[in-house]
Amino acid sequence: MSKSKRNITNVIKDNFRFSTLSFIFIIFYVNIFQILFGPENSIVGVIFTIMMSASMVRDLTATPFRHLFIQALVLVWMAAAAFWVSTLPAPLSFVINFITLLVILYAFTYEYSNHIYFPYILSYLFLIFISPVNAPQLPKRMLGMAAGAVSIMLYQWIMGRKRVVETAKDVLTEMIDDISLLIANRLGKTEEEPNPADIRSKLCRLGRTVYERRKKVMCVSDASFSMIAAGRGLEHLLMLVHELPEKLSDRETAILLYTSDQLKSFRAFLQRDTVKLPLPVFSDFPDSGDSKTDRLFRSTLQYTQDRLLHMTDPLNKTHYRKTALSFKVRLQAALDLSPVRAVYAFRTALVLSCATLLVQYLGLPHGKWLLFTLASVSLPYADDVPAKMKKRILATITGGILSVVIYSLIPSPAGRTAAMMLSGYLSFYFTDYRETFACSTIGALGGAVFMGSFGFQAVSSMFLIRLGYILAGAAAAYILNCIILPYSRAKATRQLWKKYKSVTELLDKICRSESMDSQLYYHLVIQAYLLEEKLSQNADLEKWKEFPGLLAMYQEKIRKAHRKLIAGRTNAPVFEGGHLS
Repeated sequence: MSKSKRNITNVIKDNFRFSTLSFIFIIFYVNIFQILFGPENSIVGVIFTIMMSASMVRDLTATPFRHLFIQALVLVWMAAAAFWVSTLPAPLSFVINFITLLVILYAFTYEYSNHIYFPYILSYLFLIFISPVNAPQLPKRMLGMAAGAVSIMLYQWIMGRKRVVETAKDVLTEMIDDISLLIANRLGKTEEEPNPADIRSKLCRLGRTVYERRKKVMCVSDASFSMIAAGRGLEHLLMLVHELPEKLSDRETAILLYTSDQLKSFRAFLQRDTVKLPLPVFSDFPDSGDSKTDRLFRSTLQYTQDRLLHMTDPLNKTHYRKTALSFKVRLQAALDLSPVRAVYAFRTALVLSCATLLVQYLGLPHGKWLLFTLASVSLPYADDVPAKMKKRILATITGGILSVVIYSLIPSPAGRTAAMMLSGYLSFYFTDYRETFACSTIGALGGAVFMGSFGFQAVSSMFLIRLGYILAGAAAAYILNCIILPYSRAKATRQLWKKYKSVTELLDKICRSESMDSQLYYHLVIQAYLLEEKLSQNADLEKWKEFPGLLAMYQEKIRKAHRKLIAGRTNAPVFEGGHLS
């Protein structure tokens, strides 16, 4: 069997259970939703099957009631706004549409996290164009949207309630394995060596986990503080091993062997193979001499162990240190005003509002396809628009040709329904947008020709109409996003870099002060990790050659600040990279 065939077989085997169960759940959920809220709201049930899956990009389980309230408020407003846009005269409907789109786009677009705005925008357009309701039907639709908010939170709780525990365990274990591998390499037991950049990316994952689990801005639990600190302690330990001379002395070899043993106990503790870490852990530490190397290894292991113990203490999971910062400062941090998000939200809301008005004014029978394309192809960075356009057009052509063949050969409603369902099921096996949208095209054309078009010519005509609308939408998106109102990745990267420098400089300043606000300190540390991750992605795409060196310089500032904390808590010397002896 060829390598490509093996890969396809593995993908099918790995995804079969999840894909099948997800598909069965969708069918069940949509049918139950339709029974409870009427056939006119079956599209709402479809909307929530999309939203539930999309919501898993972020962890909403830390503050379920707050997120439930926000989701319900946004979704109920979407139902009301969609009704008003469909029924009110042009000027007023345009204003409501623009405000709704602006709020959704700004609220669910993130400067350095995965965006989740598209399912909301798509669902909102569905409510306007696919299944609008009249005034008597509106209360039931709003009730259905509120029920959908409950569905999203229940799905989050069932699918992601253990996410933080599993992420912390997995990431810290991977970091321990990296250090163990490096020690084995230094001791001559293996030629493999971990990439130092990998451990930093794992530290960023910890930061993102804590960021999503915050109760609110400047409100992180002691357990979350300790989780990040444990990861930073492990990063520090990796650097200490790296800094050892190429030719190890007997003393340094003994330290590495002892460190390896302690890492095994840390790993067993994280994997719950042992109930607790033995104390004290340093009674067997090599005791001949008291060099700077001895003290740094001892203090870093002690610090990391303490953080691991604090991280798993149930009391620390519910204890939150109060910040001394003023309400104004906390409000500014909570709003986190972003020019990238603001420009994108304004531009896309304006484009979609104008396009909606045009489609309604001209009475275009399939204008929704143009709007769906505009919403899909209008992205925060103008650089990404051409690639997304190409994928959407190619997917439309591929899915359209398959649809023409399938629906020309299958004239019966039952057969077409089966084909539409199969295309939806197969979409679970793909991750690339081109393949998933090709499957969506088959389903969408199936809905368009379900009862009215039979034969090759009729189905082909419907495909050409859809393709025409999508080409028009893609062209409009390109002109508006790349020519008239462009916002480049390079510009966003410059702003992110400026913000990152400010954060690292403030961290350095805080660590030099006598009194330190823990909430502010960890807020800045987490923000620095998030910025690093996004900047690294952008710099790679922008081919910014100087970036790795600049980033390393500022990363060292953050590490130095943390080393001062370790030294202050353990009375150990401060480790300066390249001066370990």
